[in-house]
Amino acid sequence: MTLIYKFIEHLRSHNEPFQLKRNGQPPQWSDEALHREVYDYNPQLYALLGLVSSVQPYQRDRILFQLLQRSRLGLNLEVRSLLTTATNIILSLTHPDRVLRIFLALRRVRANHKHTSRAILQYFNHHPELTDIAKCRRPALVDILEHALGKNTARGCVKNLNGNCLTRFVPNDSALKTVFPQLYSQEFRQMGEGTYQNSHLAALANFQKVRERPATVTATNRGGIAATLVHLYRGGESPDLLFALKEYVREAASQLPKFNGKLGLVLDLSASTRSYGDREYCCLSQTMALKFVLEECCTNLRVHQVGGTEYILPNPSGYTDLATGLLDALADNPDAVLIVSDGYENFIPGDLAKVAATLPQIGIYTPVIFCHSKFTNLDDLELRRPATNLIELSFWHQADFSDLIISLLALVGKAGETDLQTFLSQKLTHMQQELPSWTSKNSSPKSLNPTVPPHPLPV
Repeated sequence: MTLIYKFIEHLRSHNEPFQLKRNGQPPQWSDEALHREVYDYNPQLYALLGLVSSVQPYQRDRILFQLLQRSRLGLNLEVRSLLTTATNIILSLTHPDRVLRIFLALRRVRANHKHTSRAILQYFNHHPELTDIAKCRRPALVDILEHALGKNTARGCVKNLNGNCLTRFVPNDSALKTVFPQLYSQEFRQMGEGTYQNSHLAALANFQKVRERPATVTATNRGGIAATLVHLYRGGESPDLLFALKEYVREAASQLPKFNGKLGLVLDLSASTRSYGDREYCCLSQTMALKFVLEECCTNLRVHQVGGTEYILPNPSGYTDLATGLLDALADNPDAVLIVSDGYENFIPGDLAKVAATLPQIGIYTPVIFCHSKFTNLDDLELRRPATNLIELSFWHQADFSDLIISLLALVGKAGETDLQTFLSQKLTHMQQELPSWTSKNSSPKSLNPTVPPHPLPV
């Protein structure tokens, strides 16, 4: 199990709040060591993992804090630019109150890097509800700005120059330049709920739209590919359906990570995959949907079919001999083997687990992943785990393919991590274009880093 896979699974499952108590102490988060280790291992991939849609909100807070806290000394301009872009996008997705907590935590740990100050000032400089933040969270805002600018500089701008010296740090037309001198007056000393707390919702809704799932699961609402395959299996082949199937596969694959390594796919098409009743052909259709997508996303895919007929749309038949399928896949010396099955091993039960346990003893360390094809997310898998000593993934909806392939790339190692970083970098560029207009303004404080050109980045 690689470090990146371990970290991704942690980001998806661990949602402990990022705590900052009123005792003047640094923030408390039990997984700081893991975050620090991954950042040191690959800061670019660490930042990009914050853009994975299945990451828990409080984990995204930790990533944001780590990106702003850590020094970027020794990193080249390209890496710094990517880290700053990812930071600004995560800022736009985060609830403003949690952003303020993170900024205050940076003050507690005395993180005064130039990129930290720049991110703080840009966030407030372009925020559409800055005035409301100032009225509702004035003490916190004062502490944060005094940390970003320096206490003496900030108070000097108000006391001696009436805010004019802020021109060194923000543009003349900046909202922050207008609000800042009034923060020390009685005018903004009111408290209460404000509209600023909803300013991130537009960006968050656009970011989370791909995560929608049906409330009631049926045979035809688990993605376009599986729905078309169910119709083909139940009603027979049709030119229109076959054309629609190709289009659905092409569209889905265009939005998924690509893997340039060699992948062995053990495909369970035994009789049990047909199922019955309302679920007839459903798990089989989702399995075939994944197979078609992987054929588009993997440059070197070798499929090893277990059971079933030899047609393009095979009918399920025969026993589930997963162990033999695994050995056949390993004979090609792949970078990884993915076993996709409904989990019912009815040919020498336990054989797959024994083979998997033997592989390291004979010098075979190829990652082997068992992937459950399910009808819903609530399927009972108690009797459907033929090899508990293998890493397990699962999917039931077409939208699960992205997380599944991301996990697969993380398990492969260096080659998979490179492909994963490429995919997330493309997603970063795409997200920049879709964010609300206030998050895409790119003004940078001029004097915070006179030796490095400001990056054209959003807030």
